[in-house]
Amino acid sequence: MDPTEQRAATPSDERSAAGFAVAAPATTAGSTAPLVSGPLPLLGHMPAFMRDATAVLERGYAEHGRLFRLNLAGVPAVVLLDPEHRGDIMTLPEETLSIAASYPFLRTMFGSDFYFMAPTPEYRRQRELYVPVFRSGALHGYLPVMERHTQDLIRRLGDDGEVELVRMCAELNLRIIADTFFGEEFGHRLVGALEDFEDFSANVSFLLPPWLRPLRSRRSRKARRRLHVIVLDCLAQRRARPKTEPDFLQSLCQSRYADGTAVPDSSIVHQALGLVWAARETTAGQLAWSLADLLTHPQYQAALLAEQREHVPAGQPLTMEAMHALTRLDHLMYESERLHPLAILIARKAMRHLRIGPCRIPRGTMVLTSPYLTHRLPEEWPDPQAFRPERYEQDPRAARNLLGFGSGIHRCLGQGYARLETKVFLTLLLRRYHLELLDTPTPVTGLSPRGLAAPCRIRYRLRDPA
Repeated sequence: MDPTEQRAATPSDERSAAGFAVAAPATTAGSTAPLVSGPLPLLGHMPAFMRDATAVLERGYAEHGRLFRLNLAGVPAVVLLDPEHRGDIMTLPEETLSIAASYPFLRTMFGSDFYFMAPTPEYRRQRELYVPVFRSGALHGYLPVMERHTQDLIRRLGDDGEVELVRMCAELNLRIIADTFFGEEFGHRLVGALEDFEDFSANVSFLLPPWLRPLRSRRSRKARRRLHVIVLDCLAQRRARPKTEPDFLQSLCQSRYADGTAVPDSSIVHQALGLVWAARETTAGQLAWSLADLLTHPQYQAALLAEQREHVPAGQPLTMEAMHALTRLDHLMYESERLHPLAILIARKAMRHLRIGPCRIPRGTMVLTSPYLTHRLPEEWPDPQAFRPERYEQDPRAARNLLGFGSGIHRCLGQGYARLETKVFLTLLLRRYHLELLDTPTPVTGLSPRGLAAPCRIRYRLRDPA
């Protein structure tokens, strides 16, 4: 064994898989994972992966089961799907499996000292800055903001009409994020910058370096400069007029390193934009998919409306107690997250030689697991291709196996925030309107977050009184 090699989990017994036809050959200890068919000379699987990553992942799973290898234009990548193996991906230290080295676009967008890109002590310090933003007490304060903006949306929609779902969710989500994190006095500044956020995200790519996408890179840099001006102005105004009840923006204004030195504004801007960017990318997609899945399976609407009538009195403000009581709605959201996770891949880069289970992984290898595939493993999810919210009533612990928000130390802190916003959105729209899809919901392909592809139109009209 290489003296720098680390050993992780032991292999589990290979089981059969459904949803895809599987031939899973045994792999001996210390061996290399089997290669997925179809690599091109020099480019390997890269063209197909960029075009439709899920199709390549499905082929690998069908051919080799829960352990296989890809060639991404000369970069070796191993995909691990066994529960204990993906646990290693989430928990091995940054010095062994690096998240920073796996997502180089984050350095271009936010700088090398930003959150995921920072050394472990700085990462932990920045994470502590975000923790109070998402505690349950803070969520209580966000609920009225979420309700107000969703009611404003309903007023703009009127009694009947058609609307494009993806754009509607993106705009609503940014309004809510801006007000909850920056306060009403500054929220409108960010809402007016929706196109800047979209341009800022234009150069997000898991594999391609920014210099291979010059037009997108230029657009992203210009948008970043405009967003920096907005955030710096908000910081200056808040420092001139501090709030008596601190919010996230106030915390940023006062943030200091462990030795007491003030965090420079350049880092503060990246922290602020990083939070808004991450929340915008994930929550808007979850809003859209949850409603699309509900409308694709209308047989669940009657039970959801009955649950609302029991726990959410009409004409009264929403409460956290009422939101917690909507368990059928929780189950529908979990199932939407399972079948349509926004992140189809979770990636780390091996910084030294190691072994995970049966597989020897050389330094420089991309080590991947896939929420898209693991959410369809039949040994974990019976009847995996079916939309069945009732599975969470039958097994309340099943939701713990969802990986769409990550796991371990890098688990998304905003999971509760995103789910609460989605519950408010679905509750108020379903209570107000009879809704129907005009387009078949389809996912975005490629390697971007697997959101709902636009256009996806819905028709709405006032619901008949019960």
